[in-house]
Amino acid sequence: MQCKNNKLFSVSMKNLYLSILLVLVSGVHVCFAQNNTSSPYSYYGLGELNQVGFGQASGFGGTSLSFRNRSYLSVDNPAALTAIDSLKFIFNVGVSSKVSNLNQSGNSDVLYDNNLSHVSLGFRISPKIASAVSLVPYTSMGYNISSLEKVNGSSDYYQRILSGSGGLNQFIISNGIALTNKLSLGVNAIYLFGNNSANETITLGSTYNITVEKLISKGVYGNIGMQYQDAFNKDWEITIGAKFQPKIQVAAKKKENVSNSSSGNVIDNDVLNKGSFDVPMTYGFGLGFTKNKQLWLGADYLHEKWSETKIFEKSSALADRNRYSVGMNYIANDGYATKFLKKLTYRFGAFYDTGYIVNDINRIKSKGVSFGLGIPMAQNKGAINLSFEFGQMGTADNNNVREDYGRVTIEMSLFETWFLKRKYQ
Repeated sequence: MQCKNNKLFSVSMKNLYLSILLVLVSGVHVCFAQNNTSSPYSYYGLGELNQVGFGQASGFGGTSLSFRNRSYLSVDNPAALTAIDSLKFIFNVGVSSKVSNLNQSGNSDVLYDNNLSHVSLGFRISPKIASAVSLVPYTSMGYNISSLEKVNGSSDYYQRILSGSGGLNQFIISNGIALTNKLSLGVNAIYLFGNNSANETITLGSTYNITVEKLISKGVYGNIGMQYQDAFNKDWEITIGAKFQPKIQVAAKKKENVSNSSSGNVIDNDVLNKGSFDVPMTYGFGLGFTKNKQLWLGADYLHEKWSETKIFEKSSALADRNRYSVGMNYIANDGYATKFLKKLTYRFGAFYDTGYIVNDINRIKSKGVSFGLGIPMAQNKGAINLSFEFGQMGTADNNNVREDYGRVTIEMSLFETWFLKRKYQ
């Protein structure tokens, strides 16, 4: 007896993945609301900017504008979504752990941060259109700075303690469409939300607490991407990628509370100001070369125009950011591999970032290298993507802080075949 099942996908597995997503989304506010950084440089601007690229891209330095892969859900360039497998539903969740060694004037301190780095899912809607939904951090704030400062016109000193926490997050709906076999376009619709809390304590006889909390009430913006892919001989393909984002204002609220801790008196309670801050104009270009569907080599340039942004109608005093990166992705499995090491994907990358912070006369730059591994699961049900990044941020010159760090990112990528007509004997 022969029985045919014409359902396009397994309902039970679909419900399982949707349940996992709901659980993660319900807890994402708690996870992302925690301090995602301990860097003192998160004091400036909107906080420490999230690293470029996640998942597979974090293994090759975030070089992702020209990268295309059957299992990669791209946020940096949504046009790359047109490359994902037409039969698979892809679900990704990643966590990261960072160890930082802070050095200033011969003193050092070691700090640790562990966070949920991203959640994403995506699939092909039609032969030419693919979509993805992602939750990723945009900025992170988590600093604690203490200093003794001299009172003007006096020989006395007062203690000043600055601390901050929180961050901004992005809920992103991405869509990519293949206009031709070579040209793809994409668009990201982004909802920005979260809060930054900045606390200042001043002690001079009495202790005064000043708390400024910026709450993002709403903020919708977006960007577009493009990829053009063509073969220039039987072995090599070239891919050109680009992205653009206009400068957009995002609504915010700023609440200020001033109190005297010694006397318990509230000097100024819950002063609420409505305003906005700017998300900067951004553009980037990428160039990639692929050999025999196994080896990919790429390079990216990204520019963010922070110098023209304002925070609550005041100049942000930030600098334009330029980021340069190169990367490599090598799929060792040619389809016939039997040994474990031949089944892995190997990744390597490096980057140089001018940052958007200018501290006194010093530009707070960062640089680093990364490498990663893609480990396939049994029966092609997914992959575990590991990446390791070692970098440096800032400088110890002029009594500044140099941050040397190492970051490990682990992403679990699950595949489920949805769009396939199954037959049972």
